[in-house]
Amino acid sequence: MLPAGLADAVLRDDDGALDLATLGDLAGRFAAASWLWRPIVRHDQGRRWYTRLLLTGVVEVWLIGWTPGQHTAVHDHGGALGALAVADGAVEEDIHDLSRGSWQGIETRRHTRGHVVGFAADHVHRIINRDGLAATTVHVYSPPELPLRYEPSGAARIPAAAPVPPAVTAATAGAAAL
Repeated sequence: MLPAGLADAVLRDDDGALDLATLGDLAGRFAAASWLWRPIVRHDQGRRWYTRLLLTGVVEVWLIGWTPGQHTAVHDHGGALGALAVADGAVEEDIHDLSRGSWQGIETRRHTRGHVVGFAADHVHRIINRDGLAATTVHVYSPPELPLRYEPSGAARIPAAAPVPPAVTAATAGAAAL
């Protein structure tokens, strides 16, 4: 499933961060490997279903099943870079720009089967399935296991943000989005 160079990049236990191109490649390959995720994905109308497929020192990979109407809260990824690949169906991403001083959304992007999108360490968004059919997505983050930060209930202003981890800013500040 993973070519040698990509496997060498992600199957490591040392600390560090991967660049956006590598994250996008990894997300796309996992999404394309339906033999891997189709037997385990669930689409539960009662709650959004998810499971972690991979955790190493440099990356984590999640599989998420979405039924119509399911969504995340508005959040960031704690300073991690990320990529999202749509394995099946379609989801929408409501993008928020906290540099404007509020949590208000500024743009919505539709992502369909086969689409892979990357996002920087300061990206804030909400993912939602606005279609009438189930969707399946793969999410990849580096560095792994950073806590998400969520929009405060009823927030109009941005709370004090935690600093972006140095490994992300030093290693990937110049990386272009996918």
